[in-house]
Amino acid sequence: MMTIIDGLEFSHPLSSETIRALAALHRQQLGEAIYHEDQHIGNLGLLHRAKIAAFTHNLTLSEQHYFYDVYNQALYESAIDDPIHPPHAEQRVNVFLFVVVLAMIAAMLYFAFVHHITSY
Repeated sequence: MMTIIDGLEFSHPLSSETIRALAALHRQQLGEAIYHEDQHIGNLGLLHRAKIAAFTHNLTLSEQHYFYDVYNQALYESAIDDPIHPPHAEQRVNVFLFVVVLAMIAAMLYFAFVHHITSY
């Protein structure tokens, strides 16, 4: 039994390379949809999910688990390997920058309110 999803041929037994290629294709399509006003990312994601659900509906339970494990791992790895948004960028707030911003806000508030009240 052979099934074609988004131009990729799936046959039994399932190949992890084909599943990873499908995940990479879906990731690429979602990335390109960001820059197109006529495509809605949510609708594209639902379309991908519907295609995958229709395909996995005919698989055995163990094959479904294998497919989803490989597919989800491939998507996770592609998200982690994103050079534009590295994972360490969102781990901590720079404490020094935080203190500088708070000091600037305090100085603005002082000169806007307190300095005018105490100068009389």
